[in-house]
Amino acid sequence: MSNLLLCLFFIIPYPDQPDWESVDDDYSTGGALVDIDLDGDLDFITGNGNDMDEDPNRVYYNISDSLERVASWVSSDIGYNAHISVGDINYDGYPDLAVANYGDPSTPQYDKIYYNQSGAFQQNPTWQPSDLDNSFACAFGDIDGDGDLDLAVACGEEYTDSLQHAKVYLNNNGTIDTLPCWQSDVESYFYDVAWVDIDTDGDLDLALAGHHRRNLIYLNTGGGLDTIPYWQSANSLGTLKIAFGDIDDDGDLDLFCANNAQTGGTSNCELYLNSGITLDTLPVWTSQNLNYYSCVALGDVDRDGDLDLAAGGWWESIKVFENTAGVFPQTPSWQWIPTSIYHLVCENISFGDVDNTLPMTIIDEVHVVDATSRTFYLQHRWLTNIIQVRRNSGPLDLDQYCFSFTDGWVSVADLFTQPETLWVDYGFSEDLDLIVTNWHASRGNFLFLNTYGTNIQEIVKTELNDIVSFPNPNRGLFTINMNIDGLRIKIYDITGRLVADQKSKRINITTPGVYFVSIYERERLITQQKVVVVR
Repeated sequence: MSNLLLCLFFIIPYPDQPDWESVDDDYSTGGALVDIDLDGDLDFITGNGNDMDEDPNRVYYNISDSLERVASWVSSDIGYNAHISVGDINYDGYPDLAVANYGDPSTPQYDKIYYNQSGAFQQNPTWQPSDLDNSFACAFGDIDGDGDLDLAVACGEEYTDSLQHAKVYLNNNGTIDTLPCWQSDVESYFYDVAWVDIDTDGDLDLALAGHHRRNLIYLNTGGGLDTIPYWQSANSLGTLKIAFGDIDDDGDLDLFCANNAQTGGTSNCELYLNSGITLDTLPVWTSQNLNYYSCVALGDVDRDGDLDLAAGGWWESIKVFENTAGVFPQTPSWQWIPTSIYHLVCENISFGDVDNTLPMTIIDEVHVVDATSRTFYLQHRWLTNIIQVRRNSGPLDLDQYCFSFTDGWVSVADLFTQPETLWVDYGFSEDLDLIVTNWHASRGNFLFLNTYGTNIQEIVKTELNDIVSFPNPNRGLFTINMNIDGLRIKIYDITGRLVADQKSKRINITTPGVYFVSIYERERLITQQKVVVVR
């Protein structure tokens, strides 16, 4: 069985031609796979226009595990729409849509929010800020630790030499304020923005991509962002897109950048490692140099327990670089480009199980929070939904926590005076299809279905669960029976405190009580079981 797993995991499981292409004439830029109508499958949302044309935004609904080729929701308004962010702003359980408005590019525009009305977005946005800007990206995150989604916007425009501030707008009882609560201390050509707990202190910090300016991270201190950057890259890069993930399995989040050389410099993808205190200022890995890298995204596409890198560019192929024990090749492990390279201008990559091949539910994943540390990352990302977040007294209300579909973090409101255990139920999938937005009006957006051997994988998972056993209840000294090597065992007590992290199958728990045994293959959770230790 181990040999079977090894053979499967060396394959990047995407076909040599796309399985789906949308029918539209947009300059598609922003993209997200999110279940906006809560029917259990992933819909595809696009932000369209860029700096080329005033286009509408669209939703391609998922019907019977397939995406519509012609979008059945089309916004009534048009604009130079760019990247998007999706999340529940007003606590009704339905994800809402924020769209960055890039401009033409000489004329700044208003950013916009479309609220979700029981499964469909409003035809026209009902929120815009008080100020105009050139925004290429936006991101929902919880800056003030109150359990709801605030909005960060990356502003600036290099073609017309318009240096601008990045901004954050607070969520005030389900409505985003129209005036920013924070602005960056520097003006730049900011082209991407992301929320990340970079220093693992339990709150969300803000990362900004500066195009031919330094990339920056601002720390969150006591529910507000600092006024000067905590970290900046050593060089001024042509960064258009950033993504964070734990690449080297050391418990902190590393940074990938997509650098574009259209207006000078070098075009490549770069990896900056997190030392546990801060990011390195120079990359530890760079891809092959091309001309127009434009986007990066992270997902475990080959199901081997680590995050692989997907990347795209303008008039270049879509690519996947396989992660092998934290090491990436310089050249892609898989790639695709249409017959005419000019028909693919990739702006965004999203992962998700479009055809519902392998939906999975995690029940009672344990996390511990306290008065100052209330943001945590789930064991999986690219979520389909969160079913509930529960404390001892019962489930939290929807206005008491928020989360990221893409990155898998959860941020809860200030409800705790001392350490307390939370249990999270959520949905995700191990079958990651890959979808890209395409800034080319003569071709559509492209979807590649994951071709991993689903039936074999299900058998392997069943066998692994069947062979993990131990006496329950017991007196604390027992052996976990597994006839497969190389697994990692973590044991948590009822408060969520880690009491054991080992590879040995021999367990010794000296204090009676209820414990949770989690067994991993590398980062991938194989099984989680409760054990009762008695005297």
